[in-house]
Order: sequence, then structure tokens, then C-alpha cells
Amino acid sequence: MNIQEAVEACDSILTEIKKFIIGKDDVLKHVMLCLLADGHILFEDYPGLAKTMISRSFASVLGCDFNRIQFTPDLLPADLTGSEIYNQKSNDFEFKPGPLFADIILADEINRATPKTQSALLEAMGEYQVSIGGKTYELISTEKPFLVIATQNPLELEGTFALPEAQVDRFLAKVRVGYPSKSDEAKILTNRINRKQKLFSLPQIITKKTFREMQKAVEIISVSDELKDYIVDIVNYTRHAPQVRVGASPRGSLDLMSLARANALLDGRDYVIPQDVKELASLTLSHRIILDVGSYIAGASSEEIITRILTKVKAPRKE
Repeated sequence: MNIQEAVEACDSILTEIKKFIIGKDDVLKHVMLCLLADGHILFEDYPGLAKTMISRSFASVLGCDFNRIQFTPDLLPADLTGSEIYNQKSNDFEFKPGPLFADIILADEINRATPKTQSALLEAMGEYQVSIGGKTYELISTEKPFLVIATQNPLELEGTFALPEAQVDRFLAKVRVGYPSKSDEAKILTNRINRKQKLFSLPQIITKKTFREMQKAVEIISVSDELKDYIVDIVNYTRHAPQVRVGASPRGSLDLMSLARANALLDGRDYVIPQDVKELASLTLSHRIILDVGSYIAGASSEEIITRILTKVKAPRKE
């Protein structure tokens, strides 16, 4: 698939979803970029802001199998990965796959599950496989994607288990949806009246095989040596910034480059420019840095720190 074909497919996908997800064009673009870059997404926002609806909508238009897993304290690792069950007829154990064996997984309220269950996702998210009974089962193929979209409530902390830094680092981006504007919320109500039913379904726009080809198209986007140095300088600065206790890892550099390449593809270019990096640095790096205690108490946000870092690191010329 060439770049123009990928751009046309992305435009068709976003146009269809925007018919139902009102006023969140930037959020939908960011989700599209993450999916193109083959990265997992962490939604951190309040309930009722269409996080599940966005995830399900993308799965529908991409022709992907979708599983929603409600994370609770009593959820066990085997409830995600599946387990081996003894078959009396064959006198042997056979593997029964769990809900992780789908194309797009929604891990709803992921911070409500215990660390033991959360860790069951680590191998799946990092290696695209699960190991059960000494056997390894692949979750991805040339025609099958595997993407995790997790949600968590930033306010409700009672009875929850904060994600460890190692797992947060597995997410390509942390996305916040935010409340709609007054006019957009009125449009949401109008759409509901015109639809005459609570639920809605979106038509399939492409096949998941085509989607995998779109992801491969990102790999042909070129990145100059100057842009690579620029990305490394930004990430390296996070490790020495005065308000940061722990900076981003090399995985942050790789993910920022991947997201910048996806953004270039969405703009119809076969090369990355500095603006791609600037636009997406906060989305990719803000959840990877840990602020020092003083900055945290003072109310500083990691997004503000990344924005400040971008003003201090000199970008290469666009040419």
C-alpha cells in the first residue's frame, strides 16, 4: 500500500467515526495515529466521556475483532490469557484461549485489577504473545493486529492499584478525552434523538488485512539524522530536567519516532518534519516521566514539563 492509499483510508475511517463521536477530532486523530504506529493506548479520564465508544468504533470500521474486559479485583491472569483444560474424550489437556485473543482489547478500568493480573498483560503488550503450560501462543500475525486500549479514572483511587512504571511505559500514548463544549454536547443530544435508539453500529470500512498494510506503510516514512538527533535530545533532556526525578527511557525515543512517522503518513508525506515531533512529544512522553516530590506537590504536570523542554531543545531546520 502506498502513502496516498493509506491517507484515503484514514480519511474514510475518521469521517465515519466523526458522525457519532462529536467534537473530538484531535482525540480521534491521536487514536488513529497510535493504531497506525502499532502502539497501545492508555485513556485516563472521567467516566462517561465515550472512551469505550471510541474504542469500539475504531474496531468496527477496521473490521477487527473486539473484546472488552472489565477489570475487577477478583480478576485472575487466566481470565485474560486462557488456560489448559482437561478433555476427557481425548485424555489430554487442550488450550482454551481467553479474551486477549482478539485484535483490539479494551481493558476497562485497568487499575482496579490486582498487580498480578495487570502483569499478565505485560508479556502480551510487549512480546505479542502469552505463555501457558510451557507453550507460547502468538497474538499477532501478518494479517492480524493486536492492540490494547486501557482506561483508568484519574480521581477514583479507593480500591485501585496504580499501574507500575514498567507497564505504563508499554503504552505508546496517554490520551485524555475531556468534556465536550456546550455546542458539541447539544449536537450529541440531537444525534441521539435522530438515531431513535440508544446503541449504534458503524459499518466496516476496511479489512484488518488492509489495516496491517497501512501499519506497514508507516515503515517507509524516512527520518533524517537531524530529526533522530532532535528526538534523542528531547528524551535525554527529560533525564536531566530539574523538576524530573526519572526521565523517559529509550522506548520513549522509539515511540516518539513511530508516532511522528504515523503523523507524517496522515499528512501525506514520506518524511518526518520537526513539527511532527513537537506536536506529539507530550502525548508520547508525559506518562513516562516521574516528577520530583516538590514539583508534584506544587501541582506541576508532566505535560507542562514536556512543553517547557521543547522550548529549550533546538529543533533542526525544516529543510
